[in-house]
Amino acid sequence: MMLLSVENLSISFRTDEGPVTPVQGVSFDLAAGRTLGLVGESGSGKSVTTKALMRLLPGSAKLAPDTRIRYRDKAGQIVEVEKLKPDARALRALRGGEIGIIFQEPMASFSPVYTIGNQMMEAIRLHKGLRGRAARELAIEMLAKVGLSNPAARVDQYAFELSGGMRQRAVIAMALSASPRLLIADEPTTALDVTIQAQVLELMRGLQSDLGMSMIFITHDLGVIAQIAQEVAVMYLGTIVERGPVRDVLKDPQHPYTRGLLKAIPSLDRLTRRLHPVPGDIPSPSARPTGCPFHTRCTEARPGLCDRMSPAQTSFGTGRMVRCHLAEPALARSA
Repeated sequence: MMLLSVENLSISFRTDEGPVTPVQGVSFDLAAGRTLGLVGESGSGKSVTTKALMRLLPGSAKLAPDTRIRYRDKAGQIVEVEKLKPDARALRALRGGEIGIIFQEPMASFSPVYTIGNQMMEAIRLHKGLRGRAARELAIEMLAKVGLSNPAARVDQYAFELSGGMRQRAVIAMALSASPRLLIADEPTTALDVTIQAQVLELMRGLQSDLGMSMIFITHDLGVIAQIAQEVAVMYLGTIVERGPVRDVLKDPQHPYTRGLLKAIPSLDRLTRRLHPVPGDIPSPSARPTGCPFHTRCTEARPGLCDRMSPAQTSFGTGRMVRCHLAEPALARSA
């Protein structure tokens, strides 16, 4: 059953220099109980894309007229998210109650002047209708579920009293305290060491299985996506350039950007192999190149084609898609 459907998501911001479009023509579907990985460098538009799903963008942001965001709520009703007004009750229910979010920096997710339990119980009161002892017991239960030791004491502590890994677990507990059907995890392991990162990934896999929720997992690391997601969408400069099942995309990447990200992953099996970073830097959305947005950094780009014409979306295989001029002839021959 389809839980979320996004069609032609385009977002523009008003700036002093004029309108800027950091996300352009993004489309994807997410089935219940599945995990979609969003991959790309910083500035690719991953966080902006997912914030739009909860209408958390600032007032200067504007969705394109043909953008469609459809979400199936707990009652089985289709919510047209892009049409919800900022003060709508349905939008308040969506944020936290239907869709939970883990932001990049756990310290920014907690207020320094309130205890962790106080902030968790606020969400529980709003979305679960529990108060007093019942809300506190649920907060303690969620802290225990994410593996925090002595949760009855942690509930009365402040965020600065916890280590990085403990704070991240507490953030996950807060995001899940209202039993959302969809969890957006925005680079939840980036600031953690490798051991804690593995623990958090294992925790999230277990919680997803236990709670039956769907997940959108944002990262710049394809190695992490291989461990946690079933589908992957590779973003570059606000556009999805390749999408498909994780195993298929990692085994046979069709876009030069995807291949570049894979070559930049260090491997313990080949310690003497040099890393090959993607050359150059991602352009600013205010200076978007003509033609293919990746052609300024692509070592395979063809002058007169890639720098002039924007590649069309090519679908192939089972649920796969790529936007690349170089992939079109090969895919046509294999069809």
